Amino acid sequence: MSLFFDDAQRIDDPMLRRAYELAERGRGTTSPNPLVGCVLVRHGRIVGEGFHARAGEDHAEIVALKTAGAEASGATAYVTLEPCNHFGKTPPCTPALVRAGVREVVIGMRDPNPDVTGNGAEALEQAGVVVRFAPDPGPFERQNEAWLHRIRTGRPFVTVKVALSLDGKPALRVNRRARITGAGGARATMMLRARSTAVAVGASTAAIDDPALTVRDASGRPTKRQPRRLVIARTSVPAPRLGMLEDGLGPVALVVSERADARQVDAFRAAGGDVVFYEYASGIDGALRAIAAYGVDDVLVEPGPALLTALHRAEAIDRLAVVTAGGFAGNAAPPSYLGPADAAGADLRAVYRAEESAVFDEDVVVVWVPRARDAERSE
Repeated sequence: MSLFFDDAQRIDDPMLRRAYELAERGRGTTSPNPLVGCVLVRHGRIVGEGFHARAGEDHAEIVALKTAGAEASGATAYVTLEPCNHFGKTPPCTPALVRAGVREVVIGMRDPNPDVTGNGAEALEQAGVVVRFAPDPGPFERQNEAWLHRIRTGRPFVTVKVALSLDGKPALRVNRRARITGAGGARATMMLRARSTAVAVGASTAAIDDPALTVRDASGRPTKRQPRRLVIARTSVPAPRLGMLEDGLGPVALVVSERADARQVDAFRAAGGDVVFYEYASGIDGALRAIAAYGVDDVLVEPGPALLTALHRAEAIDRLAVVTAGGFAGNAAPPSYLGPADAAGADLRAVYRAEESAVFDEDVVVVWVPRARDAERSE
């Protein structure tokens, strides 16, 4: 998913573009299911449309069929992802399309799940429905990159956001909360959180900053839809007096190893938080896999230096959003990264490349992606 560019503009077919736009309405609420939109067209007129809102509820095709009613007969369905032909929490969509009398289905991208892919399209064709695929599945794959990433790797898609001064510092003093960026950086942060299923910080950041990790509108009020909030720890459990445990603005979970103090874990749970365990020896990779198993396809991490270092060294950063403010923090400021250099001999080895950038008021955001991703895309 591009942060500053509308990927829907890359879709030539207007009905598939509309299906894409509908699918986006489920962003942040469908995990661990994909984003899916569907449009039903009959005699050149839209007779039904829908999107998948959250796991366990109707899929996009079913919502569209319900809105179309009898007019679905003879219609063409435009759907962003290959319709399912298996039972999960809800019945399969392909039989419903066939029963409704849909004559043609245009699909944005195939379902990559090896147990599913091709089954939906094949079942439709066997029932006499014409099936066509979009010539370019790229925008639809980009839309569901987090879901695809979890299927392929077992880890959530990780976006990391850091706010830095011009000299690359995340704060003015060690272990002291500081505001680095201005209103523009705050607006960029709200945008990133609003597009995320979950927002995470490390235990030290939670203890020092006591962040809310909420999405707020321009007036500072919390929005209706809030991401899940996660605190990632190895053994250090923050005190249960965290504001996020008391504000009533959505679920909070502690992601922690089995070596954490049981009494502290119980206190966190008693304060209303969930607890998700992973094996200490598995490190940050284990923590991320536990987050995926918790039902999170994508997570925005707002890390301190230690967590940023762990994520980078584990090659777990899928997108890095750096928000830079126009001031210098100075020599007393802590570093943003604690690990060894990415070096090629005496030179810096660039392991990320800049993909997007934008100016937010007086701050600037640059989005970086791993260079390894380029090789994956060319395969």
